[in-house]
Amino acid sequence: MANSKRKAKCCGERVRDYIVINNVAYCSREAAVKWSYANKEVGKAIKHKAQKKEYNANRLPPRKTATKKACHEYIRYRDKDDCCICCGEPLQAGYHAGHWLESGANPKVRYDEDNIHGQNVSCNVFKGGDSGNYKENLIAKIGIDRVNRLLELKGGAVKRTADDYREIEALYKSKLKQITAG
Repeated sequence: MANSKRKAKCCGERVRDYIVINNVAYCSREAAVKWSYANKEVGKAIKHKAQKKEYNANRLPPRKTATKKACHEYIRYRDKDDCCICCGEPLQAGYHAGHWLESGANPKVRYDEDNIHGQNVSCNVFKGGDSGNYKENLIAKIGIDRVNRLLELKGGAVKRTADDYREIEALYKSKLKQITAG
């Protein structure tokens, strides 16, 4: 026979006579009221967190950050077995997804896979992103035609919306999922 006692939310004891409010068992109505007043701040915090999440879902800065993260994760996984695009040394732990054409000044190629490659931290940070061999190694890796295409796209302005960033993020997440599965 099943146990007809339920655990009371307020005291944690198993009780036979209980009151159910919002699918939660309490030992008495007074205990339910007391527990709800004691946990009012928790409820407010949960509601605030949900509102903040909804608010941030449509703001550009969080969307840009999430898109950049998804893109760079894909590039780092794609290039994990390659050498540094600048110096030719094996990629070290914590290597970057480095851009050939700066992402800030060239928004058209910010998320272009031909423009982003695995790069050692020392080459990307301490040598200004290019130790002098990035272009030559890039031509050897992807070919002169694709490098020229990047140069044609250089500069300019792109006005992206939160939905655009969501699409780019979803694209890179699906690509990452494909190469990790296959």
